[in-house]
Amino acid sequence: MGMRLKWRSIVVYTSVLLFIIFVFGWRQILDERLVDLHTCPACYGQSHCSSMLENEKFSGSIKLTSYSQVKFMNYINIKNVYYAKFGEELVVLKKLAHDSELKEIDEKFCKASKLPQNCNVSQAIKMIMTRAGNDITQVIRHNKELFEESDAVKCKHDRNIFKMYEAFFRTDSGPYHIHHFLTMLAVNMEPLLIMTHYQQWFPRIIGTCGRMIIEEYVGPTLTQLGGSSWIRRVDYARQLLEMARELSEGEFHLYMTDVSLDNFAVDANGKVKMIDAEDLVIVDSTLDNLDTSEHVNDGFGCRDCLSYSFEDLCSHKYSDHNYFAVCKGVTLEVFNVFCARLESLA
Repeated sequence: MGMRLKWRSIVVYTSVLLFIIFVFGWRQILDERLVDLHTCPACYGQSHCSSMLENEKFSGSIKLTSYSQVKFMNYINIKNVYYAKFGEELVVLKKLAHDSELKEIDEKFCKASKLPQNCNVSQAIKMIMTRAGNDITQVIRHNKELFEESDAVKCKHDRNIFKMYEAFFRTDSGPYHIHHFLTMLAVNMEPLLIMTHYQQWFPRIIGTCGRMIIEEYVGPTLTQLGGSSWIRRVDYARQLLEMARELSEGEFHLYMTDVSLDNFAVDANGKVKMIDAEDLVIVDSTLDNLDTSEHVNDGFGCRDCLSYSFEDLCSHKYSDHNYFAVCKGVTLEVFNVFCARLESLA
């Protein structure tokens, strides 16, 4: 009886899968719908649409690979991350947010422009920009709900925004570049941060099309490399601590607030890079009103998780937070032993 029910379940699941494939097709296509091109200029840009899109106008030199080619996988690909080849180079395509998050951002654009909730978001952002006189600072100050989730504005250090805007303008100087910049800032600052700061620790941003960015594929994550030899893992730990040091120096300090093995990958040369750069607090260390005493993160109130205070990080010129974050957030035993050893020598 049990075996009969098992086979019946398999038949039902297979039938449902075949029905979905029959109705929607099996092959995922990089087209205007997938990249949400209709949202432009409330998008990330269009620098590589001719390379990405596959339609009657473009053949598309970027080809999806692995499970990203299967349309059915969209139902479980909630992170909206796709793997592809650009010529001979492996790349990652990111929409930078879940579909529900993108919908929420669109609703905020509509609300800020005083249009109906399901408005044309491309018209909404144009109205917002026109009312603000195309002034980035005014858009941010008068539409705080649009950017409240972005770590880029948590410290309210205006020079952070201008620095990222200058870097972005070098890659997108078209008539809608400010619209693209503000959309990224509202959805996910990762590309803006990578274009601006400590680029040796992040993947290369290759281009954009609609609400999709093209990013260099680095390699396997530290989670996937958990079975590496002890000496290799020690080297990865060393690089993470070196990253923690460098991100804590210079004019702008970048503090990591989401540290896990899945957020770091290793390239073919053994270089560790951060592949998820959404959650970093940016502090302008040149400001005169910052506390010059070093902020020490002792993990108060959060024994088994990474604790931090935006207020503390934003108000201090110096902080040991990145060292704390790396040693607290990375869980491979050799990493923890190595961090503990370094702390004992400090």
